[in-house]
Amino acid sequence: MTLPPLSEFLRWLREIPAPFRGAPAGFPGGRTQVRAVVADLFETHFGAAPPKNYLEAFDRSDPTELAIGGRGGDGRVELNRLRWVLAACHVLWHPSFRAMPLPKAGVQKLLNQGLAELAAVVPSERIVDSEERREELVRRVLAALGLRLGEETAREAEDRLAQVNSVERRRIELEAAERERRAREVQEEIRRKAEEEAAAKSSRE
Repeated sequence: MTLPPLSEFLRWLREIPAPFRGAPAGFPGGRTQVRAVVADLFETHFGAAPPKNYLEAFDRSDPTELAIGGRGGDGRVELNRLRWVLAACHVLWHPSFRAMPLPKAGVQKLLNQGLAELAAVVPSERIVDSEERREELVRRVLAALGLRLGEETAREAEDRLAQVNSVERRRIELEAAERERRAREVQEEIRRKAEEEAAAKSSRE
């Protein structure tokens, strides 16, 4: 089966159901059991729920990580991770995916590992207000499944994912900030040594 165009997946994500946008169970006001959603997804695609130890990854863990923006202890990254998982499950429920066999290992890795890095840098609310973030999620799902949109070559799909990759963009920004910090330190060291040499010369005179 040929996959629909990107615009169809973006429409599908814009219409994501309210329970998938809210707080998961374990967070204030949360009701959606993420592990139940994941189990249903696996039963739909593969005929059976995944093992219990796999599903445990979709319960809220004790938040000890750094939250987005560098503030730790409030569990925002964990909340983000589970919301991104719900959004990815919604993508995987698209009729085009339900009509084809999917690689189980790819789905398992995507949901359990592949979204954590995204959750660490991008608020899940961007799924609603940013078309580029919706595109990024769709392309991450496709890459995990080893699929691409029908109108794209493999190289085009890879290049476009790189363009919308928030994690890679954040890495580049951090590296640039680190280079600037080191450059400032070098300039400060040069200035300090020049002042010391000037002071030493003055005292000799």
